[in-house]
Amino acid sequence: MNIFQLVWVNSFRKKTRFSLTCISVMIAFFLFSILAGINHALTSNVSSNNQLRLLTSHKISLARSLPINYQQKIAVIAGVESVSYASWFGGFFKDETNQLAVLAVDHNSYFEMFDEYYISKLQLEQWKKTRTGLVVGQAIANKYDWKVGDRVPLNSSIWMNREGSFTWPFTVAAIYQSADGASGEKQIFFQHSYFDKARAYARNTVSWLTPKVTEQADVDEVSQRIDKLFVNSNGATRTTTEQVFIKERVQQFVDMAMVIKLVVIAVFFTLLLIVCNTMVQSNRERLNESAMMKALGFSSLFLIAQVYLESFFILALGALFGCMFALLCLVWLSQLFANFLPGIAIDNSHYLSVALLVLTAATLCSLLPALTLNRLTISKTLGAKA
Repeated sequence: MNIFQLVWVNSFRKKTRFSLTCISVMIAFFLFSILAGINHALTSNVSSNNQLRLLTSHKISLARSLPINYQQKIAVIAGVESVSYASWFGGFFKDETNQLAVLAVDHNSYFEMFDEYYISKLQLEQWKKTRTGLVVGQAIANKYDWKVGDRVPLNSSIWMNREGSFTWPFTVAAIYQSADGASGEKQIFFQHSYFDKARAYARNTVSWLTPKVTEQADVDEVSQRIDKLFVNSNGATRTTTEQVFIKERVQQFVDMAMVIKLVVIAVFFTLLLIVCNTMVQSNRERLNESAMMKALGFSSLFLIAQVYLESFFILALGALFGCMFALLCLVWLSQLFANFLPGIAIDNSHYLSVALLVLTAATLCSLLPALTLNRLTISKTLGAKA
């Protein structure tokens, strides 16, 4: 019988203890992986387009609107290639349980700037000619069985139209696909010009503007120029990159970086306490057997390696199942929060962190049993048993 067979047999001697220990390790790595997946959405590298896109909003709050003529003023700033804008409409279909992410956008520039939305040229031109047209994500179209040409009434809990109604009539004019699949196809867009003329109040304003800088421009410098331009106006601005904006929006609720650090510390010490306790107990129960193996010629190093592999086996098994369950859960979370926080996923570097954590924890959990085995005296142990 080789060392791996011994590890396998000894691990399952106390099936209940082994199972409970593995479950504890699994839960620890599940929480660690879930938070790492959310953190990935906040810190992941953005595409080349996103690196060139900024977001200019009101300095005080995103809920405050900005004058629409800021578009022309920002467009002439050195380093700015183009400027688009959008307003949050929100909305729901039929009843408030069917909440939708609906945006009113500049139909002349928005989809030229946000080219991650794939729309056929024919449908895009048709949408631009349709005053009440909607551009609908494929996932939303599939969910509600919408097709191009369908008339769709959308309700808003924020915006009332000039007729005094919160129900807005639309026509599906285009359906887009996204590189992210269903998770990126849950938004709806319509023309800001229609929105501006039809709403009962706050005309000639937008929720935010999206300047796109040239590749040679300094992003920070352009951002400062934009904010400096409006610093003394009633609509003072704050300009950041898209990624910073998303990260700050989430951190209004929780500082994810701090949470991740605390969870890593908690996970590490939990693993040490649980697995170390298990290994100390197992080693104490097998002291007589270990002394007998020494008497038969097995070295202390062999016995220590056996303990280390048992620790590693428990930790690795728990980590494997914890990461697997977290991966399945994150797929669901990425779809649920596709509009609020896109990019929820486990990065490949996370698995390296898990492996290092398992190896380190296995080493530390084996220290006490290793010291006991190294000092083990055959005559005293077997003699005491006798």
